Amino acid sequence: MGIENIPAGVFLDTNIVNFILDHGKSIFDGVPADKTFGHRTIDYIDAFYNIFLTGKRASWQIEISPLTYREIIKTREPNRRHYLETWFLELWNYWLNTIKQNDDLPSFIDAEQSKIRLLTSGVLDIIPDIGDKMLICDSIAYKCDLFCTKDWKTILRYRKHLSSLPIEIVSPKQWWAMMQPFAGLWI
Repeated sequence: MGIENIPAGVFLDTNIVNFILDHGKSIFDGVPADKTFGHRTIDYIDAFYNIFLTGKRASWQIEISPLTYREIIKTREPNRRHYLETWFLELWNYWLNTIKQNDDLPSFIDAEQSKIRLLTSGVLDIIPDIGDKMLICDSIAYKCDLFCTKDWKTILRYRKHLSSLPIEIVSPKQWWAMMQPFAGLWI
């Protein structure tokens, strides 16, 4: 992969928004992860630490969807929901600013037409959850290069069946593996 293939737009699945909130001190401040976490969690924390460290200077876009908010407000614990809403709003404002600066992104109507075409095409039928299908549609409609998730149960396990999509579905560790060879350009 050459530098021209570095993902410019990365869509964060709702579980990633939650994960980053849960592990923000380790991801953003470098606080060592709790050693009692499983290896996958520690790998994801390390990946995000490096991704965001690199991202301070790199020019990729982090993208989310209004559907992300819809999933967040279903959080039952009020205090956690409050923190998730605050984190969502920070990400949302970043994304809105990105949209304002980018003439390449589709209008709302064009994006909706694109999502409807994809949903009715049957390509996403293998994904069992309609919310996951809709988030993937949003990521494609807004021309993301990657869809980052840690959902092995309903998304990552079906990636091979979704290879015709114009987006790559990755875990945080895989995203970092793609960026790592080029991190020195920005750090």
